[in-house]
Amino acid sequence: MEDGTVQFRGIRYATAKRWCYPQPVEKWSGVYDATKFGAACVQGRTFRPEKEQKPEPFYYREFRRGLDFTYSEDCLFLNIYAPEEAKKAPVLLFIHGGAFMGGCGNELHMDGTAYARRNFVFVSINYRLGPLGFLADRQLAEEAGHTGNYGLYDQLEAIRWVYYHIADFGGDPENITLFGQSAGAMSIQQHVLSPLTKPYFHAVYMASGGGISRNFTDVTPVEDSYEYCARLTSLLGRSPQEWRKHPVKDVFAAFERVADSELLSHYCPHVDGRLIPKTPSEALEEGAAKDVPYLLSTNSEDMAPEILAPMAKNWCEAMNDRNRNRAYYFQFSRHMPGDNSGAFHSAELWYTMGTLEKCWRPLTDWDYSLQEALLACLGSFMKTGTPQSPLVPEWKPYTEKSRDRLEFGDKVISQIRD
Repeated sequence: MEDGTVQFRGIRYATAKRWCYPQPVEKWSGVYDATKFGAACVQGRTFRPEKEQKPEPFYYREFRRGLDFTYSEDCLFLNIYAPEEAKKAPVLLFIHGGAFMGGCGNELHMDGTAYARRNFVFVSINYRLGPLGFLADRQLAEEAGHTGNYGLYDQLEAIRWVYYHIADFGGDPENITLFGQSAGAMSIQQHVLSPLTKPYFHAVYMASGGGISRNFTDVTPVEDSYEYCARLTSLLGRSPQEWRKHPVKDVFAAFERVADSELLSHYCPHVDGRLIPKTPSEALEEGAAKDVPYLLSTNSEDMAPEILAPMAKNWCEAMNDRNRNRAYYFQFSRHMPGDNSGAFHSAELWYTMGTLEKCWRPLTDWDYSLQEALLACLGSFMKTGTPQSPLVPEWKPYTEKSRDRLEFGDKVISQIRD
């Protein structure tokens, strides 16, 4: 690129058959074509194109309008943005949200060029979603030794791939920050507590999804969803062999046929005895969370802000109580111009990704100032474990005693004590 950055798109990090666990890709023969984004996981919008829906979906207008996506069960790809001459650059690995039902790693705002320009390596990933990523079944457990969490195991393989191969792209495998938003943050929280993922990352940023709550972040045993998931598999046949013969369109037709208000409570992460060996509350009580720097954030008009903000603060307090004051929290309260959505769920991603130049909204100089400040803070966090920058007030850890945070608002960036 003319700006001194390079992009590698659609790198295959693993392969997986339907309702089987991923197998890592260690090498390939010949010249790999890394000029196009890989397929996103098949999801609801695969069969109901958003551009044809009336009214136009909010997040389609915000993050996907004008883009074309391909969808496939063969979707385990990642994308890398790096400086051309990178050497041991800190790495930011992003896991997208979407309620474990939708999304991919190359939506309009998910461009790592701003980080590559600042001498960081940025990675985004795709993983399996919905019924393909989180179905739980007794027969599948008998077949593989465990079941469920297929999408989380995809993420694990992507994280492992980055750890073992990112040096080839100028990244430092001993300085990897995991960054997730919404369901991506909820995913990362499971990795933070998992013995399988701990060796492969060194700092964590969870936005609008990570934290401690009795209800919202509850992770139940995989067996609790067997009966519910059987509503789907009973429409596909009697055995996994029969279920795998159906075209994926039939799987989603059956999925929609049985979907109800309990759906998100079952097609989600579960305690499986391996990647998630215990409930998060049990793991936290035993001190299982990796002792690394943490950054958490929520938005003022977030999805359920009255739940997400206390969750994030509770996590920071718990980590700072045990891990020497290395957990920080901020609230994003910039009411983005263009409509009345305020600081909506995901709004801050335009700023923390550094992609405002792609945003459709009538932005002001203040928006670009906020973007620069957040990029500086995140860059500092990746390098040093603290998000301090000359562009913001003093940023202290969020502890039970002090409860200091920063607020990125409509006119100022301020230090606030709750």
